[in-house]
Amino acid sequence: MTVLRITSWQTPAENALDLPAIRAFEAAHPGVRVENEPVANQAEYREKVITSIASGAPPDVFLMDNIDVPAFVSASVLLDLRPFASRVGVRLEDYYPNVLEIFARGEAVYAFPKGFSPVVYYYNRALFDQAGLPYPQDGWTWDEFTATARALTRDLDGDGATDQWGTALMRPFYAWQAVVWSGGGDILSADGQRASGALDSPATISSLEFLTSLVLTHGVAPRPNAFRAVTGNESRLFYSGRLGLLPSGHWLIPNIRPQLAAGRLRLGVVSVPRAPGAMVATPLFASAWAVPRNTPRRKLAVALAAALAGPEAQRSRLEAGLELSAMPSVLDAWVPRDSTGLDAAFVRQVASGRPPWGARIAKFREVEAQLPEILDQVIIQGRSVADVTREVARRLDQVLAR
Repeated sequence: MTVLRITSWQTPAENALDLPAIRAFEAAHPGVRVENEPVANQAEYREKVITSIASGAPPDVFLMDNIDVPAFVSASVLLDLRPFASRVGVRLEDYYPNVLEIFARGEAVYAFPKGFSPVVYYYNRALFDQAGLPYPQDGWTWDEFTATARALTRDLDGDGATDQWGTALMRPFYAWQAVVWSGGGDILSADGQRASGALDSPATISSLEFLTSLVLTHGVAPRPNAFRAVTGNESRLFYSGRLGLLPSGHWLIPNIRPQLAAGRLRLGVVSVPRAPGAMVATPLFASAWAVPRNTPRRKLAVALAAALAGPEAQRSRLEAGLELSAMPSVLDAWVPRDSTGLDAAFVRQVASGRPPWGARIAKFREVEAQLPEILDQVIIQGRSVADVTREVARRLDQVLAR
């Protein structure tokens, strides 16, 4: 009996979705058994994978998040899957090119994508209907977004306090990276070596001034709380029908499916707003199945990674609402049957998708940890965006130079 070991950070429910693909793989490979060894904590998971590879006892296949790609690639511990793809029935052209790009370096492909999501704005159709507003359209501008959010912001009981908010400004960088890109700005230089000249550029400053004005000037978003213990307020407001527009990804859908099915929430999906003259751009957050270079069962491991990222496995995850399929053909077949009616709108965002910074530079976790401070200092301390971005950019230059 040959045993193949896989590991991931997935929940038991997510692992259950992979079981049919695993059982089909075992049936097609008599004498092979697949053992799943999940690790719940993501930080612990990364350490476990790195340690096992370094010690010569790697898993045969492991799940890799986009933010882990730079470190694993630079350590030269991943098998290039491109030479093996056709041998295990994988056509790399069957994946979205901008999703596959996340896990590629030059001609090398280091993992088979299993799914992904762009960042979008969800909107509450009922609140739009009550306000007599047309539903937003992809490519809308900052001015259109602000006017819409203002019309959705209401004092429902006349006590002088806002009860219903137009939108939310969330502290985590993933929630506002797309707005910076869609304003023509960026966080780092094109080569990822510096923040100065990008984070403190006029376009980025303008983007952050737009975002913080939603709280400070227009009063259409509640103040984002700087304390982790009370995070999630924005999502709770949205679920309860007290917030009109929420930035998030496809990962929100499993949480709201019961409300959608019962008609308690009627939602739409639209692109992030853009600055006049700029193009909409959004990060594509993805994960994929990778194979360590030093697995002793290389051929079988690649075949298993292909099965876990194959059409049937992707279809299961898509139907569960966890993420979009990385294969256009799977999505095209699914969209007409999507009971939520949201995935067609998600698919429209893919063309404007880019690999996130976390998939491009190894130190991005250190960079990302400092970015919410920009919002805190502007909103809570009243500092100017220009001063704060200049200061944070200098600190990030030091991080990137180490």
